[in-house]
Amino acid sequence: MQAPEEHILERKGQDPLLSSLLDMIPDPFIVISEDGTYLEVIGAAERTLYDEPALLKGQNIYDFMEKEFAQFFMDQVRFVLSNKQLHSFEYQLETNTVQGIPKNGPGGKQWFEARLYPLQEPIQGKRAVIALIINITERKSFQSQLHKLSYQDPLTKVANRRYFFEQLEDRLKKCKNTERHMSVIIMDVDHFKRINDQYGHLAGDHMLKMLAQLATEHFTSDELIARFGGDEFVILLCSALNETVEKAESFRLAVKSQRIKFDNYELTMTVSIGISELTTLDNDGTNIITRADKALYRAKQQGRNRVQWG
Repeated sequence: MQAPEEHILERKGQDPLLSSLLDMIPDPFIVISEDGTYLEVIGAAERTLYDEPALLKGQNIYDFMEKEFAQFFMDQVRFVLSNKQLHSFEYQLETNTVQGIPKNGPGGKQWFEARLYPLQEPIQGKRAVIALIINITERKSFQSQLHKLSYQDPLTKVANRRYFFEQLEDRLKKCKNTERHMSVIIMDVDHFKRINDQYGHLAGDHMLKMLAQLATEHFTSDELIARFGGDEFVILLCSALNETVEKAESFRLAVKSQRIKFDNYELTMTVSIGISELTTLDNDGTNIITRADKALYRAKQQGRNRVQWG
């Protein structure tokens, strides 16, 4: 007795209307055997999302995909055949590496969602799955943008306060478990209100963006920079107190030497900096932030444009 799947595929070859309708499906359906052969390819009509996978019919995935990816995909096929259930997963593919088809699709790295389901009966004598492949690159890009907006300060493009505190607790636990050093820098712009009053809030915003850019250039990518609020910034470092003090002093001098152009003005700014180091008594981030904040207050009380720690 012929399996329903084989009957449909046979009708596709005999019925021009059915064949035309199936070929116009925007996303591809691929029947893949347990040895990796593309037994049938249906759809994939949307050229802005896909190349022409129909040209791969009859070929084996190991012949046109890179070995590592082919092995990964076939692991999913075997999982579905073994468990006899729907299985969905996402993957990124460099489409230019696929051999044997013209590159008429979007090209480059694309994200896909695959939904695999086992066929009830063998096709051409082979166990097989049917795979619906959906290009989700646009969705992943949108999700990435949303994630970025959730942790990024919109003005300065560094991390925001919420993300900083999430990372603070996470890194604090890791540093304590591995007995690594951790320090916190808190700084703000000296006489920032005076800058806003004299030159306007746009000038103040410009200076904050410049300060964030300088910090990004001065500190490493592993050292988290965040805008704490207003003109206050905080930096989380996995370094001992003496090393952090040296970095902070170097940064203070770099800020002081900057000449910032805004409209017809050439502005300067200085920063006051407070530093604290993680101790064995710190069970959360509250104390280390409080100590750094007090050190910042002392720096301002002692004349600003200086580094204090404690």
